[in-house]
Amino acid sequence: MIRALASSCLVLSAFATGLEARPVAGSLTYLARSALPAGAEIVIEARGLQDTLLAESRFQSGGKQVPLPFSMTLPDAVGATIRAAVVSEGRPIWVSDAITLLPGDSPVELGEIMLSPYQPMGFASTLRCGEERLRVGFFENRAVLETDTDRIILSQVRAASGAKFEDPDNPDIFYWSRGDTALVSLTGETLPECVAVPPEPDQPYRARGTEPFWSLTIAGGLVELIPNIGMTPVQARLPQAGLEGSDFVFDMAGAGMVLRLSETICRDLMSGTPYPQTVSVTWQDTVLEGCGGESMDLLAGMEWVVEEVDGTDVIDDSRLTLEFDAITRRLSGQGGCNRFNAAFDLSGEGLSIGPPAATRMACVAPLMEQEQHFFSLLQRLSRFDIDETGALLLFSNDQRNPLIIARLEG
Repeated sequence: MIRALASSCLVLSAFATGLEARPVAGSLTYLARSALPAGAEIVIEARGLQDTLLAESRFQSGGKQVPLPFSMTLPDAVGATIRAAVVSEGRPIWVSDAITLLPGDSPVELGEIMLSPYQPMGFASTLRCGEERLRVGFFENRAVLETDTDRIILSQVRAASGAKFEDPDNPDIFYWSRGDTALVSLTGETLPECVAVPPEPDQPYRARGTEPFWSLTIAGGLVELIPNIGMTPVQARLPQAGLEGSDFVFDMAGAGMVLRLSETICRDLMSGTPYPQTVSVTWQDTVLEGCGGESMDLLAGMEWVVEEVDGTDVIDDSRLTLEFDAITRRLSGQGGCNRFNAAFDLSGEGLSIGPPAATRMACVAPLMEQEQHFFSLLQRLSRFDIDETGALLLFSNDQRNPLIIARLEG
């Protein structure tokens, strides 16, 4: 059992009622031969759909060095994205890549999570002040404070302790760093104490549906719903989520809108393309049903192990794998004898894979024949699906049965 260092775990009260919890444990490390600075703070966040905070572990290093163990508990049946950071003087210095956990109820052992030096692109820190998220960057004797709607330039002023920056025209607007925490006042209202959190990209979330053709986008804390083609968009601030069962519910009463996101695979009614979430939007007296997220998220960032090729089990002790890279749009893996890679394209219309390029190792005839058949099938693929067991099914348009079946190990 891995024990956290003075770990404090926060599970949102909205999720604590009527839900089982599953433990998650791991440790943080990095390869550099450098010591953590005195007073370094370790932060691990688990977030669900639409950046909903599910759990947090936050503790002081206490002079200890990597590897640093941690633990937290998550609600059952809810997926999460985990990010970690080492923070010094309110700024992240080491950060992890995002780790995706699928919904489940079994304990999760993450093992060692590798950290990389943080190189900010414009903003040095991301802060959480109660329910508000802010970004702050520094240039000479100025600070730039960015909210979802405003960017404020502040100038440094004298302070009894820490570093304080104010709006030259309004001293009631300020950012005051006080070690591991900060105070922020916007238009005269002081926010709850701010703490640094792991930085993350702000990617728009999209949902869509047919009959009627509606669309919804969430970006920068704002929700925009177009109830039907040609209609005026309806906008609202994204509120804190509630959890009903395993559904994330966002109640925007002021706009007459309730958004419900379920981590259940949804298929487009026209193309059959699968998406990671099922979405329901109640707007006025209308209920709009559709799909949310991006199809790529169902494929990329994981290794699929092939079980069947053209209706036949793969040869014992041979290993065929598929790894889709969302950034480079390259497919790579093992063909049973040689490693390969190929370009692929994924759109709302389907999936296509180009000719594979492979190494030239020679194997026994059955393995070579299986590999060549596997490579030829890849170029015939036109769509994919995920079945109820989580298996990846790859089809050609002229086939009812999948040409390739693969699944995640474990």
